[in-house]
Amino acid sequence: MIQKTEAGCFSEIICTKSPQCVEFFHQQEAGPVLLCYTWDNYVTVSVLHFPQLESDVEEYTYENLTDINHKVAATNVAWSPKTSMLNHPVGIIFCTSSIDFKLRVFTVDNKMKVDVNNLGEHSSFINDISYEPIHGKEIASVGDDKKCRVWSVEESKQIACIPLTSAGKTVNFNINDPGKLLVGEENGRIRMYDTATYQPIFSLQSVQPSTGLISCDWSLVNTTKIGAVIGKQWLIWDTTKGSLPEVSGQAHSGMATDFKWSNISDSIFATRGRPDNQIKIYFTHENKITSSTATKIGNGFSWHNLLPIYAVGANRKIMLFDLEQMR
Repeated sequence: MIQKTEAGCFSEIICTKSPQCVEFFHQQEAGPVLLCYTWDNYVTVSVLHFPQLESDVEEYTYENLTDINHKVAATNVAWSPKTSMLNHPVGIIFCTSSIDFKLRVFTVDNKMKVDVNNLGEHSSFINDISYEPIHGKEIASVGDDKKCRVWSVEESKQIACIPLTSAGKTVNFNINDPGKLLVGEENGRIRMYDTATYQPIFSLQSVQPSTGLISCDWSLVNTTKIGAVIGKQWLIWDTTKGSLPEVSGQAHSGMATDFKWSNISDSIFATRGRPDNQIKIYFTHENKITSSTATKIGNGFSWHNLLPIYAVGANRKIMLFDLEQMR
């Protein structure tokens, strides 16, 4: 059964303006759930409480912890693995990229005091950023300047610069395969790099004209699986079976803009695209769509990594959906 309305969400986080980016913190243990979203020139950090993750919580609730004045519009958010709501002192750490081509690292303490560190910048628009997921000492970024840059968080300087053949659209570290870095380019080239040398290890390719790659993702559950949207299509590779896609299909009637693997199963993924800013949830083993939601306005999509829920940026709100309620 396909759900096609916003009524399928179990919660709405009301925003002052429509969000541009939405990102769950990928926690490794039970506890409060952190969600960060960007809007206008601000970044908001929220905390969500679920009975499934906190024994003393009887029902789901949420609250906004702080609104941070970012001065300029932030386009991407990446959480540091050093973030914790359980340790003392509480430390919330994340990196942003913005329309002024700069990267900034924010640290928020338990009194909501904010410290900002200017990490570095590209020479043009930054399309994606990713934290090294084990120690949080490095951040990778890709942009329209055809560069993948790697930054030292502690030294606030660039430590590697990988030349690309076209604009860099996505970059991914993976906690389950930390020795590799995945980079997706606008021309459809998807490459893995060794994080010790930043030399290419292997490349993936599609059998169709590949210009128009906007989003690429690397499964946390199964690191042999890589997915992307190119033009109107979604494609999935199994790196153990070669460099060509294992399966593909039409994502949207217009340009597809996002591909995101579920963090609880390597058989579930989501796409977002035009027209109507539509989100689709797929179960690949059944080759069907279980949910289709058009949001018209708003951006951002994020899966939680312990619960079967996802967050969608919409018109002046963030909608939360539970896969268990869709079956």
